[in-house]
Amino acid sequence: MNSAEGKFIVVSNAEPYKHEKEEDGEPVCKEVEGGLTTAMNPQMKDTGGTWIAFGRGEKDFEVTDPDGIIKVPDFPGMPEEDQYTLKRLNFSDSQYRNFYRGYANRILWPIFHSFPTKADLRKEYTYWKEGYLPTNKEYARAVIQAYEPGDTVWIHDYHLALVPRLIRNELPEAKIGLFWHIPWPPWESFGKIPHREEILKGLAAADLVGLHLEEYARNLLSCAEKVGAELDYSSERFQLESEETQVGAYPLGVDYRFFNGTDTGDEEANIRDKYNCESLILGVDRQDYTKGIPERLRAFKKFIKDNPELRKEVALIQRTPPSRTGIKEYQVEKSEINKQVSEFNGKFGTHDWTPIQLFWKGVPQRDLIAEYRAADIGLVTPGLDGMNLVAKEFVAANEKPKVLILSEFAGSSRQLEEALLVNPYDPAQVAEAIKEALEMPEEEKQERWRRLRRKVRTEDLPTWAEDFLADLEDARQLHSMTRFTFPESEPERGVS
Repeated sequence: MNSAEGKFIVVSNAEPYKHEKEEDGEPVCKEVEGGLTTAMNPQMKDTGGTWIAFGRGEKDFEVTDPDGIIKVPDFPGMPEEDQYTLKRLNFSDSQYRNFYRGYANRILWPIFHSFPTKADLRKEYTYWKEGYLPTNKEYARAVIQAYEPGDTVWIHDYHLALVPRLIRNELPEAKIGLFWHIPWPPWESFGKIPHREEILKGLAAADLVGLHLEEYARNLLSCAEKVGAELDYSSERFQLESEETQVGAYPLGVDYRFFNGTDTGDEEANIRDKYNCESLILGVDRQDYTKGIPERLRAFKKFIKDNPELRKEVALIQRTPPSRTGIKEYQVEKSEINKQVSEFNGKFGTHDWTPIQLFWKGVPQRDLIAEYRAADIGLVTPGLDGMNLVAKEFVAANEKPKVLILSEFAGSSRQLEEALLVNPYDPAQVAEAIKEALEMPEEEKQERWRRLRRKVRTEDLPTWAEDFLADLEDARQLHSMTRFTFPESEPERGVS
C-alpha cells in the first residue's frame, strides 16, 4: 500500500500496540484488540509507513522517543522489515474525556447507530469545544508534521471527521482518504447533531470517503444535500462550499489466510469437553448496547423453554469484553446482562450443565479461533452494526461446515446471505433459527457453508484495502483537476 512516491500514513483513535507493565515492572508490547487493529495491522506490517494514534498504555510514553515515536511491534526478535512507525499522541484527561467518552461516544455513536435517545445533546457544545475540535486539530497537526510530498493519508472513523479539512487547509495537494467504520444514518437521526455542517465540511475535504454499504453512502449523500451541498448521485460525489469528495461503499473483510490457517492444536476438543454438551453456540461481542446481547439472551431462554427435550444438549458461550466502562449506559447494561444470566442459569441449570457461560474478557486471537472451531453455531445478532467482522471471522476460521445465525441489521448480512438471517428483536424468530440450525440437514449445511467461505475468501481484507486505495488514487486525480481553493479569509483555516 505504499505508493511509489511516498509513504502510507494511517490515522486513528485506537493504537495497534500498547505498552503495559510486566510483573518485573518492565514495559511489554501487547497487540490491542479491536476491529480496526485487526483490519489494518496486517497491511501495515506488509508495507511499513506511519500510524498516528492516541497512546493509552500505562507504559506507552516510557518507550517512545521525545516526539512519541516508536517502531512496532517491538516483540523480542522481531525483524526490522516487519515493523512500522507508531506516533503516539497524548492528551489531558479532561480533553480526552470530552473527546472520547463525550463527543465520540455520547453524541456520534448513539446517533449514528439510530439510538438518539441515548445521546447527551445537552453537553454537545462542551464536548465539541473542549474535546472533539481540539483533539481533531492535534491529530491534523501530527499528520502535517509527518507528511512528505507524495504520501497517502488514510484516516479512520467517526472520531476524526474534522481531520481531512484541517489537513487540506495546510496541504492542499495531499492525497486524503477517510473510512467511516460505523453506519451512516438517515437525516432524521444525523440532523439532530448541532455541529452537523462542520462534520460534513470535514469529510468534504477528503478525496474519498468510504463506508461499508451502498445504503450508508446514499444516506451520507442525502445528509450532505440537506445542509446545502451540490450532489451528483450518478457518480456519488458531493460538493460543500469549495470542497468536493467522492463517496463509495467498500465492505470490510477479514484476513482470511490468518483465520483459516492458524493452527490451534487440540484446543477445539478441549473446549468441547469442558462444556459437557452435544452442541455449542458462540456469541462474541464487545459490550455495547448496539450488540443486542440482552435480546440474544432472551431469545436463547425462549429456545430452551420451547424445547425442553434439548436441555443439557446445548450451551451458549457468550464472550463479551467490556468497553467504555465509564459511561453509565454501559454500566446499566452490564448489570442487566449479569442478572439475566444468573437468573436463567439458576432456573434451568443443573449440577452438570450450565446453559449460559458468560465471560467478561477477551482472549488472544489464537484462543478465539479455537472457540470459533469448537462451536457448532455462530450467533451474531447485533441490533445494528456497520459491518461486524465476528461473523466473517467465524466463517474464515472453520473449514468444517457450521451454521451462522446473523442479524439482518448487521452490515455483513448484505454479503453473507447464506446465513440464517434474523430480526434480533424477535426472540421467537431467533429461537426458531437456533432450532433450525441444530436440525439442518448436512447437505444444506455444507452448501451454505461453501458459499459463505467463498465470499469471505474472495472479499477479504487485502481486497478491501486495494479497492479503496485504487479508488482514492482516481479520486485524487479528479479532485486535483476540479477542486476550488479556499479564500484567504476562510475563518477555519489552519489547525492552531
